[in-house]
Amino acid sequence: MHPVDYYSSYTKNCTGEFTKEEVRNIRAFYYAMCAETDAMLGEIISALQNTGLLGKTIVIFTADHGELAMEHRQFYKMSMYEGSSHVPLLVMGPGLREQHQIPNVVSLVDIYPTMLDIARIPVPQNLSGYSLIPLLREKTESKVSPTGPRPSWVLSEFHGCNVNSSVYMLRIGKWKYITYSDGSSVLPQLFDLTADPDELTNLAMKFPVTVHSLDKILRSIVNYPKVSSSVQEYNKQQFVSWKQSLGHNYSSVIANLRWHQDWLKDQKKYENAIEKWLGK
Repeated sequence: MHPVDYYSSYTKNCTGEFTKEEVRNIRAFYYAMCAETDAMLGEIISALQNTGLLGKTIVIFTADHGELAMEHRQFYKMSMYEGSSHVPLLVMGPGLREQHQIPNVVSLVDIYPTMLDIARIPVPQNLSGYSLIPLLREKTESKVSPTGPRPSWVLSEFHGCNVNSSVYMLRIGKWKYITYSDGSSVLPQLFDLTADPDELTNLAMKFPVTVHSLDKILRSIVNYPKVSSSVQEYNKQQFVSWKQSLGHNYSSVIANLRWHQDWLKDQKKYENAIEKWLGK
């Protein structure tokens, strides 16, 4: 396993063995959530239809993240694998073609300028996203967007819990490039999503030229080693402040936090690891 995958599985309590019943329940919970969401969306569309508003309403259906259902031995989100980072995005409304699938990679940062465009509000020049309306209505985007043509890539980054490292994902064409922290202390990942949609084969070592090219693009978008360093320093400062506010009680508090029931199995070991992390 990739070291970040192992860490994520461990902190999500997914490293043990699962019975057939547990696997069945995991899948049932996921499908139940999908069914409930589908029913709720149906109620909204029915209400628009019953009030005569459906013909002049644009509906955007999306999500903030996917829900890993034990892909790569993980639950939940906080991952750059497709099960977590690839979200649904469906749009319906007047002037839009039915059953039309757009091949371009797009991002959730595109939603805000899209809604401004729908409302005929000028889109600010400094936004990261691009309106989806030209794609939906098949206009020449470079002539429509005030910020020029849409880039061929999308970027995602995550600095939160269950990863223990800042993580950055660049998606361009068939490639997905994932890099961690400063780009060198943890191995990167490269997946060919056309040949390997389940992301089971890391090609980073096999295609170093592609990795270098994608990393160069990523660094032109965000200085990720510098960002990662700032995140690490911030995390340490915030942890020290939190630890000091609790005094000697901090360890017992950790043992009762979500996902951390293993803490008391070797409490001293983990406390020493924290002191080492803090540089003491």
